[in-house]
Amino acid sequence: MVVTDSFVAVIDGSTSKSNVQLHPDMRNGQYAMMLICRYLKTIPSDITCKDFCEGITSVFQETYREHGISFKELQENPVERLTASAIVYSKYRKEIWMIGDCQCLVDGVHHDNEKPAEAVNAMKRSRYIHEKLKQGAKVSDFQTHDTGREYILHDIIDSCKSQNITYAVIDGFPVFMGGVKVISARNCHEIVLATDGYPRLLPTLSESEEWLQSTLESDPLCIDIHVATKAVMKGNNSFDDRTYIRFTDTE
Repeated sequence: MVVTDSFVAVIDGSTSKSNVQLHPDMRNGQYAMMLICRYLKTIPSDITCKDFCEGITSVFQETYREHGISFKELQENPVERLTASAIVYSKYRKEIWMIGDCQCLVDGVHHDNEKPAEAVNAMKRSRYIHEKLKQGAKVSDFQTHDTGREYILHDIIDSCKSQNITYAVIDGFPVFMGGVKVISARNCHEIVLATDGYPRLLPTLSESEEWLQSTLESDPLCIDIHVATKAVMKGNNSFDDRTYIRFTDTE
């Protein structure tokens, strides 16, 4: 989460699907998130969405060069890229920029920007786990070793080949602007920005958390009520990390 005089943003690093780690102390998704947070604190207040996308792309490209990463290799293997989604509110432009898989409420109206293949992969995983449960597997088995996710991992990795071609992310390659949503927030009263870790985004954090926990108590594997590509693993309190911020802009 980033809050400055000019911007409010939520950034969600993509779950790493590669063993190649650019930064020695953090996974690639976390590193990507950190770079975006840092960049947001340096940009001019009147920057456009397009210029923001081009600017952060340049930051990622410079990071790749610093680490000696081949752009040709990243072109051929998108799963190796630093990748993140971001939702940014520009106070100057009274706009919300949705780059990647994120969501918001604008005066109670919900907007999201899901990856095209996410629902398909989630349903494939759901069918696989349901079949294994019928054969005698236990729910707890998948919370220590999610073979359902392993079953769709190839599909998830394959879908990465379409990033910044059919859907937008921040990954150091030109952002596919056709996949970026720009929402006017002029004259709106209240805004909520959040990651996709909330299956249902509600007007308050407590309501969103209560709905999440109630759902996960009934569906910890995320195969029925909220069909997802990951389960609630042992030791975790949800299926995904999450960030939520609610605010008003009175100026």
